[in-house]
Parts: sequence; structure tokens; C-alpha cells
Amino acid sequence: MPEHRERLRVRWVDTDASGRIHYTAAFRYFEIAEFELLRALGAPLSRGEVDFPRVNVAATFKKPLTVDDCIEVRIRPGRIGERSITYQCEIHHDGDLPARSGLSFFAVSGYDAVKPIKKYWEVGQSCRSSLKRIYRLLMQSKPM
Repeated sequence: MPEHRERLRVRWVDTDASGRIHYTAAFRYFEIAEFELLRALGAPLSRGEVDFPRVNVAATFKKPLTVDDCIEVRIRPGRIGERSITYQCEIHHDGDLPARSGLSFFAVSGYDAVKPIKKYWEVGQSCRSSLKRIYRLLMQSKPM
């Protein structure tokens, strides 16, 4: 199963007045890990023919993170459907799991209506092979 791990550090800007991580920072960390996963797969990273808007995000926070904590963000595909993909994301710190999340998105081309992800193999020569490779890799993975 493809999984990407990204090592990050909690920055001062990611915390609130109490010195603990603000919940929105976790979603930025998950997006950093997603971006790097797609980069590793050779996906097109610039906006263009295909975009992946979020349709559902949720997170569970179990322990606080504070400024300067070293964390490892892990992301892997969970549920893979015809029109959406849900990533499973986790933040690890000192052997603990302070936060986990699920991010769901659709593949869309321009302002078109949502269509099956595998149909985007045909959106254009420039990104067809990358999207086909991503879809094949994700379909071979097993849900968590």
C-alpha cells in the first residue's frame, strides 16, 4: 500500500494562545503530506487539467502538540471509489498518535461536473499517464 511519511516541526504560527497546536494546522500538515505523496508518484502538481477539491474532512485529536514538537505525518489511500478517494492520515509524535484524519476528494476537470476518477485518464496527453499510474497504484492498495 503506498504510504508517504513527512517529517515536520510544529511552528509557532501553528499554535494558539495556549501554546498548543491549532486544529487547522493539522489539515495543512495532511495537505503537505498529500502533495509529497503525489510528487513521489509523478502526478501533475500544478493547477490545470485536473483538480482535487475536498468534499469531506474530519479529524480526531487525542493529545496536544506544542511548538517545536517534531512530528511525522503519514498519509495513505483508504477508500477508493468510482468518483472519490479518501486518504487516511495520521500525525505521530514520540510514539503516540495525537491526531488522525480522513480526507475525501473528487477529481474534476475545469468546471465540469464530477465524473469517475478513471475517466480522467483521458483529460489530456500531459497528465494522462500520471493519473493512470496513480489510479492503478491506489486500486492495488488495501484499505486500512
